[in-house]
Amino acid sequence: MKRTIIYSILLSLLFVACSEKVLDVKNENRYDGSTFFTSATSFTEASTAMYTPLLYQGMYSREFYFIFDLLGNEAEKNFPLQGSLLQFPIYTHNSNSGELNYLFNSCFKMVFRTNFVIEQLKSWKPTAQADLDLQKRISGEAQFLRSLAYFWLVTCYGDVPLKEKLSDHYIIESSRTPAAQIWTSLETTLASAITNLPLTYADADYGRVTKGAAVALLGKVFLFQKKYAEAAAQFALLSAAPYDYALTADLDDMFVNDLKTKETVFAVMNGPWEGWGVGNAYYMFGGQETWGGKCTVSDRAQEYGFNDWYNVLVSNALVDAFTYPNESNVSYTDPRAAKTFYSALGVKGGDATFCDHCPGGVIDYGSVQKEGQKAWRKYEYYENVKSYGEPESPINGQVIRYADVLLMRAEALIQTNQITAALPLINQVRARSGAFLYTTLGDQTKAMTILKRERQIELAGEQTRFFDLVRWGTLVATINAEKQAALGIQPVKDYHVLLPIPQSERDANPTLNAQVKNNWN
Repeated sequence: MKRTIIYSILLSLLFVACSEKVLDVKNENRYDGSTFFTSATSFTEASTAMYTPLLYQGMYSREFYFIFDLLGNEAEKNFPLQGSLLQFPIYTHNSNSGELNYLFNSCFKMVFRTNFVIEQLKSWKPTAQADLDLQKRISGEAQFLRSLAYFWLVTCYGDVPLKEKLSDHYIIESSRTPAAQIWTSLETTLASAITNLPLTYADADYGRVTKGAAVALLGKVFLFQKKYAEAAAQFALLSAAPYDYALTADLDDMFVNDLKTKETVFAVMNGPWEGWGVGNAYYMFGGQETWGGKCTVSDRAQEYGFNDWYNVLVSNALVDAFTYPNESNVSYTDPRAAKTFYSALGVKGGDATFCDHCPGGVIDYGSVQKEGQKAWRKYEYYENVKSYGEPESPINGQVIRYADVLLMRAEALIQTNQITAALPLINQVRARSGAFLYTTLGDQTKAMTILKRERQIELAGEQTRFFDLVRWGTLVATINAEKQAALGIQPVKDYHVLLPIPQSERDANPTLNAQVKNNWN
């Protein structure tokens, strides 16, 4: 009897030992979406990671401003500029230009990260109200950031694969989606983001996407499609309660002193240099999330700075734009010139001195200027230091600010022949810097001429002009005329209104070549 019982126990253990459920032991150290994203902390960390591609290669830590300042002829090459960056001033960039590859890839990295977070949010079942609010907010942040990435993709590349959910990213050979369909998707997504996002954040979360940012981006989406009435309506929302946007007292508040102002609608957050124990000041050359550590400084001040690397100058075309006829047809120099560039003896209205707040005192720019060149003042902080030594700029990259909103609203009103309503909006922007105020904008053609000049000089060096010229249909004629005057060449062709699809992407995804609307075949 005892022997029978023992055999029965052994047989039972044998069956248990062979059971797949017993053998399938869960690895408690393994993380995937279902095991990691279970708390407010993990989702908050994930939401922060959605923003990081904004500082990746091709984006705001370095290449983004080079690409669009040079293509928009706001910046000109200086002799230290090297490599494929030399292609952009003369429009010889191509599908193998590294900066354009970075831009394309970083936009899609942001799309992937936002889609991943949106997918994980679906599985989170919070019960506390604070967690429910967080879930809603992060969803809105993801919707905005994905929309921002696609806004750049569709305006720069036209038809691109539209990936609206996580599973879309696992389809390697994705077909290009017509631009019209992408614009429609942006309208729907941003409308949802507006309902999900908060008006403001606590100081610790300053820089995250707000409801106002989504409203402004939706307005831009309408404007770029020439849906002027819809654009004007969206922009008008930002000038009334519950929004409290306002122009800062001085452009230096944003572009030199880097203050938190009510003018910023959405900006890429750059942090102060905290030392080599925290990160690597040169992370923007490929060290994001690897050897770069937690450094988030911008490289722009170092790259553009006349007492540092000095890779670019302010273009003659931009300098000349600050001088124009006033309403009495008398030549007038706009005071914003002195907030934008340095020039010896203040020629063309530039700032004649720097180091106004340095311990050693004010310095005459003419004492260090090189062959009469006009150097960038905007996004520099030479008012406070003589030189940097290495990339250490914490100045945030403005993506949309309230002055931009006012001018876009004015444009939409002019395009719908509401010129009188556009006048106070343009004057509001001009008054901040002490420029004379218009009494009339004239007819629609003259009003658009004034509006275009306002955007060029108010938003100089903010990577808007290339996009403006493309949507106005004037890129080829405008840049060719400026390049003819400066260099004796007319390099811009009709196909340059779009950037070339990177060759690496076309090699990895042959369907990009198999469609009718190819970029730069």
